[in-house]
Amino acid sequence: MPMIASVTKTDQIYQALLTQLLEGRHQFGEILSTYDLATEFGVSRRPVMDAVMRLAAAGFISVIPQVGCQVAIPDERKVRDHFAVAGILEGAGARLAALTATDAQLAEIDDMLVRGTGPAKRNDAPAFAGANRDFHSAVLAASGNQRLADLAMDTWDLNDFYLQKNRLSTDLTQAQSEHTEIAEAIEQRDAERAGKLMEEHVSRFWKFVEV
Repeated sequence: MPMIASVTKTDQIYQALLTQLLEGRHQFGEILSTYDLATEFGVSRRPVMDAVMRLAAAGFISVIPQVGCQVAIPDERKVRDHFAVAGILEGAGARLAALTATDAQLAEIDDMLVRGTGPAKRNDAPAFAGANRDFHSAVLAASGNQRLADLAMDTWDLNDFYLQKNRLSTDLTQAQSEHTEIAEAIEQRDAERAGKLMEEHVSRFWKFVEV
């Protein structure tokens, strides 16, 4: 791997490692050597350690004294709590969207909904993952609350990290059907229904995580 520019070493290493984790290139519980990572990225251990500590703070890696760095092992309680919080945040976004979305924002939600139809029917998990993010992003944008949207989107990478081994076991047609119900509730300005459906939709995904 080519040498990383010194100005953004830590940020680039963080992003590179995060991508590896989300793509499943490291197994849950795998020990990571900061020496090997430093060699891989062509840098000293300092920026690698800084990137690893950021990943640890975000829940992707555990730092174990006398052992080193370990890819996080999903714990049922933590996973359930994570998806519960993610559901609450996105549910709040859907409620606000039902109350405040403009016609243009409603049209954008519908466009993003349609984008997921083909991948869901083909059971194309990678393509659906992108369409899924686009749909949820459109709903959060329609909430009119940028802080809420930022907090909700901050959960997405950890969602994907937990689900990386189980994407094929997820019923994409069910997920798409739930998206349709959420979009309809928002369009009908039914804030309580939209929020409830979104919260249930997101929070249920803990069941697909291997713990």
